Amino acid sequence: MSEFSFADVIRHSQKIEQESYAFYTAAEPRVSEPKLKELVKELAAAEVEHFNRLRGLLDESRLKPEELAAKVSFEETSLDVLVPARPLPESGTAREILSVALEREKNTRNLYQRLLALTNLSAELSRTFEYLVAQETGHVRRIEARLKEK
Repeated sequence: MSEFSFADVIRHSQKIEQESYAFYTAAEPRVSEPKLKELVKELAAAEVEHFNRLRGLLDESRLKPEELAAKVSFEETSLDVLVPARPLPESGTAREILSVALEREKNTRNLYQRLLALTNLSAELSRTFEYLVAQETGHVRRIEARLKEK
């Protein structure tokens, strides 16, 4: 069991959103179908918005220092293993790219759901993680719908 501060968790969540943005921006030139290309661009833009929302928790003094310092325990010894994410396939098809994207979105949503389940969350953290769960769920649905079309 390892303990991390909420500030650490928020910074790690920002890293996840940055990695997802990088994933989608790298995927965008590799897809040719216009509707899929548009979806990938929209998902990349959403990751930027998620990052900025998380940044606001740290930069805009929306959380008290004691809220940021509060500890959360995970069985995992590193925050890096909380959201397993495969890289963009080297020469993947659109379907393979979407499958990896779906996995990333589900794993990110699962992290935010785990964080929401904690009892010592401030109202601001609860609102933020509820929002992010809803956003990631929306991403999952959109990607699943595209996979069903293929």
